[in-house]
Amino acid sequence: MNINKVDFSKSSTLYQKISLLKQEDNMKKRTIYAVIIISILLALPLTVTLAAEKPSKVKYAHLGPPKPFDDAIHAAATAFKHILEKRSSGRFQVEIYPAGTLGKEIDMMEAVKNNVIQVHAASMGGLFRIFPTALLLNAPFVFRNEAIAVEVLEGKFGQKLLDAFTEKTGIKGLANVDLYSYLAITNSVKPIRTPSDMAGLKFRGMDTLQVTMFKALGASAIPVAWPETFTALQTGVVHGQTNPISIVSWAKLNEVQKHLTIVNSQYGVQWLVCNKQWYDTLPPEDKMIVRDAAKAAITTSRGLSVLLEEKSIGELRERGMNVYALSDKEILEFQKLARPACLDWLKTQMDPKWVDEFLRVIKEAETKLGYL
Repeated sequence: MNINKVDFSKSSTLYQKISLLKQEDNMKKRTIYAVIIISILLALPLTVTLAAEKPSKVKYAHLGPPKPFDDAIHAAATAFKHILEKRSSGRFQVEIYPAGTLGKEIDMMEAVKNNVIQVHAASMGGLFRIFPTALLLNAPFVFRNEAIAVEVLEGKFGQKLLDAFTEKTGIKGLANVDLYSYLAITNSVKPIRTPSDMAGLKFRGMDTLQVTMFKALGASAIPVAWPETFTALQTGVVHGQTNPISIVSWAKLNEVQKHLTIVNSQYGVQWLVCNKQWYDTLPPEDKMIVRDAAKAAITTSRGLSVLLEEKSIGELRERGMNVYALSDKEILEFQKLARPACLDWLKTQMDPKWVDEFLRVIKEAETKLGYL
């Protein structure tokens, strides 16, 4: 055989086989690349979805101490957080900032307007500065009892006030969060049973409305900041003050006050407010959850307030404080003097039509509930 002679036909076949193998290899590589690219593209929407499912943080601020079983305001915040997170399956994450950790009342209201804080339990002390009409709910001796107060707050008038607040300030009024209790009056001099017992006493007034109330009852009053109240009572700068009974016990005012009178003067109400833009951009189902969370806050604050009031009365009596609850008949004697004077002053702070409508709605509630 001649080894220099080449069989080109066989060599050509081998070349074709090698070429086919290369083509198959390239096709496999292209297929693998295509699968990888498709997998990446398919994974992108999942990545976006996972990112979108991160909890939406909601900052909730208030002035109460961070004790859910000792403070109704913090208890309300805890209930709001629980319901909003549970009902949204964790799509919302509520961060509670108690005890004014995010600033003073006026600072927090501004933060709500700018969406730095989403939800805030605002006291009347902060509300009336930007919406004077809110003071109506703080008027002394307008609600004969808690049932009438709730009837008014949960009715059309209560919602009308919230809507007017929203329109005036640009901050959404969510709900009236009441404490189902009143401020009590304490002093270090004598028991108070009738308005005549107020003569000669000087009280700490939180604002002009309280000063007006005490003067109408025959006493005198001067403004004293809360941090200075204990010392003012201790040194005799003032003889007495007014606050919820639970606050009297918590602040140990019994150490500088001997007598406490449950007089049903000013009803305890705060407003739950929120950033309007944040609320308005929520889908309808989430707005419903937010409103339901607000209802849970109201129910919780009322229930705990009643328990805390009862507990606080027992504590104060054990510490030697003289606690006396006025009868409905006795309260009317205080109402006759303080109510007209305070309502007249309120008419100088807002459109008098608000005051007139407020009184009409209260009378309707009293009739509906069988008190008239």
